[in-house]
Amino acid sequence: MFRHPSEFVTFKASPHLPGVEMYSARLVDHAFAPHVHDGYSLGAIETGVERFRYQGTDHLAPAGTLVLLNPDEMHTGQAEIAAGWTYQMLYIEPETLCAMTGGEAFFPDATTHDPQLAAAFRKTFGRMWNAADDLAFVSEFTRLVDAIVARYGRSARPVRPVSAQESRRAAGMRRVLDCIEAHLDETLSIDNLAAEAGLSTFHFVRAFSASFHVTPHQYLQARRAARAKSLLARRISPSEAAAAAGLTDQSHLNRWFKRAYGVTPAQYQQQIGTRPETGKRG
Repeated sequence: MFRHPSEFVTFKASPHLPGVEMYSARLVDHAFAPHVHDGYSLGAIETGVERFRYQGTDHLAPAGTLVLLNPDEMHTGQAEIAAGWTYQMLYIEPETLCAMTGGEAFFPDATTHDPQLAAAFRKTFGRMWNAADDLAFVSEFTRLVDAIVARYGRSARPVRPVSAQESRRAAGMRRVLDCIEAHLDETLSIDNLAAEAGLSTFHFVRAFSASFHVTPHQYLQARRAARAKSLLARRISPSEAAAAAGLTDQSHLNRWFKRAYGVTPAQYQQQIGTRPETGKRG
């Protein structure tokens, strides 16, 4: 699966709390393509150093660092040093975190060096991974996430005044995102997306890249991979997920899914327990 013998990626859907997925990995050579998670991504670096691009900025995350990413934010990931990096993550659906905290959480900083809380994260994560029942899991989860939100979260995104031109551009880009989401399973043309934004084709590509820090094509492929991941978690077969996400075939899905999440669709379903009984292998 991986070129380096020590690399691994393991997902586990929590059987005790809907909307929570656990993830443990060690990576050396593998580099993640720009991708998104529909929920919050909260984790801790155990060893090594990760480099990732998020909101247009490169971040370094050495051991002892918490990684705190908001929902639906494009990011990458790769090793900064030859030894790679080992880390654990919690992927939490916004509705689950909102129900827990009583409101929308926002993390203004993608990384923060906090060895004490990172160590607590790793220990708690291990207990959650092996939790025998919902009482144990939810107790550990609540205490850990409460500590992270209390120390580094904010109640909402800061709002700054925007000009009329910025407001029009933002509205145009929102139409583009809505168009992409509504037509992921179809062929999308650059001219149609530019028309949604009310811009010329080349101006649209520049404006989109400036707003979202990836090209329109990279964004589209990331959303398709995320759509497929959501479907795979609901026991949809890889071939059906590929079609529903607008990918040409299952092999196309395999390539993009591995680049985005580090495993193939079939491996992901096997790990989280949603592999269809009668489905093609991915």
